[in-house]
Amino acid sequence: MARWGIGLAGLLVSACLTYNPGIVLSDEVVVVREGGEKRLEGEILEEAQDGSLLFRTLDARLWILQADEIKSKVDSDEAVVPMSHKQLGQQLLKELPDGFKIHINGDFVIAYNTERAYAQWIGGLYQRLQRGFEKYWQRKKMKLVDPGFPLAVIIFGDKLQYERYLTKELGELPGVLVAYYNLLNNRVAMYDLTGGQRAPGARPGDNRKIAEVLSNPQAIPMVATVIHEGTHQLMFNMGMQTRFSDTPLWINEGLAMYFETPDLSNPRGWRAIGQINPMRIGRFRQLIGTRGSDSLKTMLSSDTKFRDPNLSLDAYAEAWAFNYFLLNRYPEEYVDFLKHMSGKPRLQYDSGETRLKEFLQFFEQDLASLDREFVQYMRKAR
Repeated sequence: MARWGIGLAGLLVSACLTYNPGIVLSDEVVVVREGGEKRLEGEILEEAQDGSLLFRTLDARLWILQADEIKSKVDSDEAVVPMSHKQLGQQLLKELPDGFKIHINGDFVIAYNTERAYAQWIGGLYQRLQRGFEKYWQRKKMKLVDPGFPLAVIIFGDKLQYERYLTKELGELPGVLVAYYNLLNNRVAMYDLTGGQRAPGARPGDNRKIAEVLSNPQAIPMVATVIHEGTHQLMFNMGMQTRFSDTPLWINEGLAMYFETPDLSNPRGWRAIGQINPMRIGRFRQLIGTRGSDSLKTMLSSDTKFRDPNLSLDAYAEAWAFNYFLLNRYPEEYVDFLKHMSGKPRLQYDSGETRLKEFLQFFEQDLASLDREFVQYMRKAR
């Protein structure tokens, strides 16, 4: 159990925790919130000097516990197995409104209140994504771990229910998203994309309606987002990234976009990894003409552009393009860098200068030369 010299206020950042499979230590904390007591069982990951805790429960959820709300805590050496798929399903049903059901597909526990066919489609889509994810990184000699916890997915029957859930959970809507991965509770939430206009005789979420949605080019960004958020969940649970460590957004989002490209010619909506992302490459090629000479340096050393609504679309396009370039042009060097980043400790955040220095130590050329090669490569990419 590590200790650090600050409190936990302000720790809500875009980073993630690696979940290792198998046994965890069974600690117990009793907290007082909203006038009542809550008992948490799991593992104390970090303890601040002021007594605040970063705690992981047996469903892989992270809790930020302030010292003044902790009534008692026990550091136990008793080993327990994390929550099972069935137990997680039961917990989800208790938390969600009436009408939800559970569908289990591989590592995924899917709670849904739409047609079962849609839950099965998402389950199949995510299981294919996971298999492809594992095979891809195996070829790249990037070692992954099996998820040590079941992976929760929540599907709402329509957009309004989904937005109400996110507003309650996050306090606001995180932009116009059809799916969202929550860093703290380790869950992907989404809504049934077929829940709008219905074809004659087709219920929302059934196979005919799914096929109809996939036949529409407007489905490209929607399916891409569903895959994108699922990729985040896999990266955070299979050893590539660590919550509350310094994972730059150009890596986090760039890799998710690398995997997100849908294939609507496939009846299942997605098939291949690493294809040209039509939404991102068009934006990046528009950016090239006005892109500053320090654009790459800024992206590598800071997350600022990703958090600026006026710059974020360009930042995402550049992050996808740079990941595409590195994985195709310098795969060994980039994988070595990703291995280094996967070992970053929690709650230690690097300066922009350190970020840039650590990246460049894996490549034999200076940043200006790498940037020129990057732009030339992406101009020719087809």
